[in-house]
Amino acid sequence: MNRLLYKVCIVTGAARGIGRAVARAFAVEGAIVYGADVLADELELEMKALRDQGLRAIAVPTDLRNPEAIEALVNRVVADQARVDVLANVAGVIEIKHLEETTLEDWETILNINLRAPFLTCRAVAPVMKQQRSGSIMNVSSRAGVMGFADEIAYCASKWGLEGLSRSIALDLEPFGIAVNTITPGTPTHTSMSEKTYSAETRRIWRDPTEIAPAFVHLALQNPLGIHNQHVNAWELTQQLRAQGRVA
Repeated sequence: MNRLLYKVCIVTGAARGIGRAVARAFAVEGAIVYGADVLADELELEMKALRDQGLRAIAVPTDLRNPEAIEALVNRVVADQARVDVLANVAGVIEIKHLEETTLEDWETILNINLRAPFLTCRAVAPVMKQQRSGSIMNVSSRAGVMGFADEIAYCASKWGLEGLSRSIALDLEPFGIAVNTITPGTPTHTSMSEKTYSAETRRIWRDPTEIAPAFVHLALQNPLGIHNQHVNAWELTQQLRAQGRVA
């Protein structure tokens, strides 16, 4: 439908799962997608598959634990395109451990990828989005960002932090026409992470990430006068869009 025609989009975690589905959805809508992931080979295969369909997709292997790598990612996009229209922070990791089993390394890895990396990407794209006076930022959160779960110590901390970070950034960037939201899948979704955490019962009802990707496309179109500074349920939003005939 070309709703994102020529929009420049950065998607982290684009090699697998929700990130892959979002990158594909953006590209199908006409965007120029820069996919970032530490899984370099898988990322390049996914981006090449999009290019083979005549879509615009560039792989930028990025270790989100490394601040210099994040800076290089955004600098690459700005150097190529002179703008950034959409930032989707999808990448995330989890460990299921009791409090006393959670190591400092576990804590730092999860917080660095799930919270510090979104802070750094948002900070890096802010100047160009402010200059444009437009943009949309979406940070993938979770129910674990609004309620606690046993054995998800670092993960819950990272997602609660992401909610607070996003609420603050939303207010900071609102005067410049930039929408900022958190988004949660809202339904059991089949990802590498859920393969580690879901019970056999939940796996029977999980959905493919492509089923919630339309919500990300819709958020990419927002400004502060639309959906802004919200914790968005991707499944519910997609269902609303489908009921309105805006999703096939």
